[in-house]
Amino acid sequence: MNEKILDLLIRYFENQKMLEKIYKNESSNILNDYRISEMHCVDYIGKIDKPNVTKLSALLNVTRGGVSKIIKKLMKKGAVASFTSETNKKEIYYSLTSVGEEIFNAHARMHESWYCKDVEYLEKCDSKKLETVAEFLDKYNKYLEQKIDLQKGDV
Repeated sequence: MNEKILDLLIRYFENQKMLEKIYKNESSNILNDYRISEMHCVDYIGKIDKPNVTKLSALLNVTRGGVSKIIKKLMKKGAVASFTSETNKKEIYYSLTSVGEEIFNAHARMHESWYCKDVEYLEKCDSKKLETVAEFLDKYNKYLEQKIDLQKGDV
């Protein structure tokens, strides 16, 4: 039974990745030139206060070097600009350009479309079974978060 559940979880995550690619292609032509990691980076830059490599690295779960590469690509595409603080000229922060704002909004619309389709499906499901699934997912996520915290402590 455990092997079946693990196989189903792996299949679920693979399907989620594929759906994200499909929704990306359906939602807006502007997103076609951006990888998923770039869209998620734009999303965080648009949402957090004073985004920098360290914050983005933690949120994206990517090395700081990996974030720097993503940022360089986004800057080359004209989606992101860098700036420094008046109080600390060494610290580099990032903001969205008008192109970045378009990507940010298109990405949000993509997720909204995704969400609406999932809600439509879930409304057709048995509520008792959904409660059981929700309980399982909540416990499993807490377990995963504990593993992540332990791994971060080792790094």
